Amino acid sequence: MVWVCKSSLLVISVVLMFVCHECYGQCTGGSDCQSCTVSCTDCQNCPNARTACTGSSNCINALTCTDSHDCHNAETCTRSTNCYKAKTCTDSTGCP
Repeated sequence: MVWVCKSSLLVISVVLMFVCHECYGQCTGGSDCQSCTVSCTDCQNCPNARTACTGSSNCINALTCTDSHDCHNAETCTRSTNCYKAKTCTDSTGCP
């Protein structure tokens, strides 16, 4: 019986760890989204979002920005600012 309980707790812990990681991957809304590692929508301060920013700010590492600010490393920018490395820019600023 003790082994079953320990195994169940281990499985529950692993599942919770995965779920919590996914919560921080994508963020919607918020004033400090530093913990978001995948994408931000309507967030402020998203320096760690790697995939996309929509309506967000400080998206320095996102690959795609739409209606966002400070998209320094984005490859694609649409209506965004400071798109210094963008290969595709539409109605954006700072494009090469």
